[in-house]
Amino acid sequence: PFDANGSGTIFGSGVAAVLLKPLDTALADGDNIYAVIKSTVAANDGSEKVSYTASSATGQARAIVEALSLADVSPDSISYVECHATGTPSGDPVEIQALTRAFRLHTQRTNFCAVGSVKGNIGHPEQAAGMAGLIKVALALRHEVIPPTAGYQTPNPRIDWKSSPFRVQDQITPWPRNGEPRRAGVNSLGIGGTNAFLLLE
Repeated sequence: PFDANGSGTIFGSGVAAVLLKPLDTALADGDNIYAVIKSTVAANDGSEKVSYTASSATGQARAIVEALSLADVSPDSISYVECHATGTPSGDPVEIQALTRAFRLHTQRTNFCAVGSVKGNIGHPEQAAGMAGLIKVALALRHEVIPPTAGYQTPNPRIDWKSSPFRVQDQITPWPRNGEPRRAGVNSLGIGGTNAFLLLE
């Protein structure tokens, strides 16, 4: 993911499960809470795309903006985004373009938010890909670390990293609790125009 030598992904299959509960109920039951999902948005822009498989920056950005609005949080407070990032030469730049469009509505800061993708570790588990990203972020919040992006060495030159809010997470970084909520996004895309974005803290 995000590497200059990225030429596609390795497909696989997978299954994943998470237990979702209202926060008040989980607290009352004494559950171990890995993360709180502040908002979720899933939308489809298939009728506006140039092809069935191509990503659309506009459609992705629309879902991200709506998720931020529903959660009523500023992009400035988000420290990490788990991206779809299949490592394709065109897909990764479109995804960062979409995230940048959405974040730029509320912040002009650069390189403050890390991005990564679990696909460098496990490939693309097809329908379970979004769930794999959700589980990765929940575990990162739980263990208070942001893991590195596997296989990343050289930035994809088609992505304008210098002027974007993002930087690739290239090493393990502590993610301590400093009195403010730690927030992360999960961006997941589907063939045919499905765009989903979750905001966790």
